[in-house]
Amino acid sequence: MKYQINNAVVIGAGTMGAALAAHLVNAGVRVTLLDIVPRQLTEEEKARGLTLDDPQVRNRIVRQGLERAKKSRPASFFAPELADLVRIGNLEDDLDVIKEADWVLEAVIENLKIKQDLMARIDEVRPEHCIVSTNTSGIPVTSIAEGRSEGFRQHFLGTHFFNPPRYLKLLEIIPTADTLPEVVEFISHFGEYRLGKGIVPCKDTPNFIGNRMGFGSGAFALHYILENGYTVAEVDAITGPVIGRPKTATFRLMDLVGIDVWEHVGVNLAAAIPHDQHAQKYLQSEKANKLIHTLVERGWLGNKTGQGFYKQVRKNGKKEYWTLNLETLEYEPPGEKPRFDSVGEARGKETLKEKLEVFMNSDDRA
Repeated sequence: MKYQINNAVVIGAGTMGAALAAHLVNAGVRVTLLDIVPRQLTEEEKARGLTLDDPQVRNRIVRQGLERAKKSRPASFFAPELADLVRIGNLEDDLDVIKEADWVLEAVIENLKIKQDLMARIDEVRPEHCIVSTNTSGIPVTSIAEGRSEGFRQHFLGTHFFNPPRYLKLLEIIPTADTLPEVVEFISHFGEYRLGKGIVPCKDTPNFIGNRMGFGSGAFALHYILENGYTVAEVDAITGPVIGRPKTATFRLMDLVGIDVWEHVGVNLAAAIPHDQHAQKYLQSEKANKLIHTLVERGWLGNKTGQGFYKQVRKNGKKEYWTLNLETLEYEPPGEKPRFDSVGEARGKETLKEKLEVFMNSDDRA
């Protein structure tokens, strides 16, 4: 069977799903973005006399997700007018759009049962040629397709993009034992030549490659940070480009990913690798887990809620980024930037090897 992708359906209008819909439109694909139907009216909807049956209410969640993508920085769309090409709907009224889809890309919450239930519904309506993939960041892909039809499982795999998908190069491709080789080959080719990604084939192991490394090092870092009293500003001054990592460093990256996503990934990974005692030490860090869970409970989820480890504050008409005090959980205005002799010296070196050698041979706080 020859495959092509002209019509795609993205399910899940959160930060990642809406950004994926945007990037598919950027690549010239017709896209429908779906999400769940709200169960309660907002105060504004009540004041307007709307009911839960009104289309604008039923599509509120997906519409809000698309609006966030329109305003995202860096921009998710090549041009603002491309956002008008994304069709929106919900999973109760519009699931039949999958009957015309070439690719269904799932990007919902990191919860195995929710994903499995969704796949069962997709299985009932997908056409024979339709490829279905999950953007899970670490749940075993085989488990998500458990109980599905043979045709579904043959056309199912993991396609793990990294946020923001327009800009980050990596795309992990995770087939199962049932995935047809031609499906893997086609999606890999499409990802590389149409979406501009660097393809890394992965085995269906917990958190695959990127997140297994990234979350493992992140869990260790958060444990160490809290045990040794570092501040948010200090950590991000040390763990950015000067050690070969992005400008988002540690805490800006967590805000970008979403602190709720971070918690889900940590819980799933800890359950999936009980035999790895070294990893468990940091995945089960009481201080770190308490901090993350408290932020999630408060709704301080990072960029998508306007505050996490950083909070954007307008003062005298200008934007300021206040940092979270990790002990008091209060936000503090920006002060003097942290200074470390080793960081200053390392910035003057040309190669990453030379920069890291500076840190290895220094004994300051960095």
